[in-house]
Amino acid sequence: MPSRVSDNPGFCWHVYFSNWRGKVGFKVTIVLGFLVLLLILNDQLPNTDVSPILDVLFSENSCEYFQLMEHLKLTDSVRFLQSRPVDDWRKPTQVFIDSTVANIIQLEGTTQRLTSLLWLDMTWKNSFISWDPNEFCGMETITIPLDLLWLPDLYIYEIMDDDVSPVVNVLQVKHDGSVKQSNPVRLVTACKLDIFGFPFDTQKCTITFGPYVHTVEQITMVAASNSSVVTQLSRDNFSKRGEWELLHIDVQNLNFSFSGTLHSQVKYTITLKRIPIVYVMNLICPAVFLIILDFAGMFISVTGGERLGFKITVVLGFLVLLLILNDQLPNTDVSPILGVFCGLCFALMIISIMGTIGVLYMVEMSSMSSEVPSWMKKWVLKHMAKVLLVKTSHTADAGADENVIGFSNSSVPSTSIRMKKASEKTSRKDSNEAILLKKLLLEILMIRRHLANTRLKEESQNDWHMVAYVLDRFICIFYFFSIVISMGVLIIVWAIPHT
Repeated sequence: MPSRVSDNPGFCWHVYFSNWRGKVGFKVTIVLGFLVLLLILNDQLPNTDVSPILDVLFSENSCEYFQLMEHLKLTDSVRFLQSRPVDDWRKPTQVFIDSTVANIIQLEGTTQRLTSLLWLDMTWKNSFISWDPNEFCGMETITIPLDLLWLPDLYIYEIMDDDVSPVVNVLQVKHDGSVKQSNPVRLVTACKLDIFGFPFDTQKCTITFGPYVHTVEQITMVAASNSSVVTQLSRDNFSKRGEWELLHIDVQNLNFSFSGTLHSQVKYTITLKRIPIVYVMNLICPAVFLIILDFAGMFISVTGGERLGFKITVVLGFLVLLLILNDQLPNTDVSPILGVFCGLCFALMIISIMGTIGVLYMVEMSSMSSEVPSWMKKWVLKHMAKVLLVKTSHTADAGADENVIGFSNSSVPSTSIRMKKASEKTSRKDSNEAILLKKLLLEILMIRRHLANTRLKEESQNDWHMVAYVLDRFICIFYFFSIVISMGVLIIVWAIPHT
């Protein structure tokens, strides 16, 4: 009896493989036809933000930056550069500014320019850029060239010089459309200085960021961090290489009106304190030493003439310090208290020199025969000497001493003439002894007159010396109290903080 078909194993396997090949061929044909349909549909779709079908299907293998840029259409950069990246022109673009002060390179006093190094971050939203990180191997951030996207027209209102900052020509783009530009900025900006407390002064300089063209309806500038955060970050990264110490940074969001339009701004106010050790050692200490030397010169003897030369030498040295101080100060309407103090000391030195010249003139007058005027005796030797606690010996009248002998100085010539006439009449009658006594008396009277004249001359010299001494003492005391008062005022002004 013939066997059944099902009982033949070879025949079963042949039928099974024949059906399998038919099914596979049929499915492959369907898939190929569907792919052709997808290709035709993909070519017919417009270029929108919605991902094409093929990109969605094969997104699991899209791990390259270039594929993401192709997906975002960044190769067509004209579209992203023409205007603000917003889906509604009535919506302003918010630009977040974050700045950190890395270093104060120089704050030049003569030109009032601040040279600083900042780390500037600027972030805004691009409404035309977004992607799903899961479709691109978890890629959340991409770095692209600077010239592929629209940039805010950032302007620094205090800028004074060309921008010589190093260029970082990249942008960081996140998957949600946030665009961030980070760049180190070397700025040369204007800074109005208040030098009244120089060199113990504190200065405030402002750096204002804002758009130059766009109004507040188009771009809104917002500070990304508050004042305390910016101050702390700046202190942590601040490099102390110059003469300034960073105290505080104040951050404000402002609106600036210009030509009837409002512009948004972010204003940074940087508070700096000068480190005064260089000026104390090179300027203040030498000035104080010269002032002390000039005051000590008041105790040099005025009759020798060395005091005048010493004082002129000290004044010339002090004048050199004034020239150095003048080079360090800016040209402002307000003069620093240190400049006022040095000018006052210079004026006192000149007054001291003039007083020394006057004293030398009085000493020279003492060698002449002229007497001290009565008004000078009254006001200088009597009143001023009493105030200055100077003991003076008033000159006694010449007639008092003359009366002790019984003759006045003026009567000596007349007496001698009468004695000569009497001697001529009685010359024949008198004896030789009487004539000798008369001649002896005449010689004694001449000697007395000479001694009286000599004493008057010495008393006149002593009066001139005493007048010179009293005036020199007055100048010395006036010099001392003027320096002490001015130094006290200077220290008080420096002790009071000026902002």
